[in-house]
Order: sequence, then C-alpha cells, then structure tokens
Amino acid sequence: MNNCPCNKCICVPVCKRKQYQFLVNDCKEIWSYLKNPFDWSVLPSRSNARLKIIHKTLKPTSWSLFYSTNDKVMVDNYTGYENCHLHY
Repeated sequence: MNNCPCNKCICVPVCKRKQYQFLVNDCKEIWSYLKNPFDWSVLPSRSNARLKIIHKTLKPTSWSLFYSTNDKVMVDNYTGYENCHLHY
C-alpha cells in the first residue's frame, strides 16, 4: 500500500496553503510519490489515486481537483486572479 508522505508530516499546516506547483516543487517526498506531477505526456498513466490521497490528506485551500473531459483527475490551482486558474 502506498502511504501518503503527508500523513505524519509536521509541515501539513504550511503545505495546505501552498499552491500545487510550489507544494510539489518544495517537497521531494510528494514529488517522488506523485511521479511526474507536471508531465502532460504521462497523464494517462499518472497515478490519480495518489493525487486524490494527497488532496484528501492536506485539505488544501489554494487548489482543488476536477475531472477532465477524459475522466482524468486534474488540479485546478487558484491563482488569486478573477477567472484565472492554472490546470495541471
């Protein structure tokens, strides 16, 4: 079973407020757990289950998950600007 690296991490209160791209870049544990978190070429094989687990564990305030037209889980990273979101 793949344990979420955030489960017992003391950084959760800080990380839950980070935008997705900063969270992934700042934490080598999350980077390796998600495996290619920014690479669109591997999107069909990316582990959506792991992304869901990270989201459920952190309960982030600056990004959320949504389903693409192909039923792939993707990240909506809030930028702070009206009608401007970055999707991963």
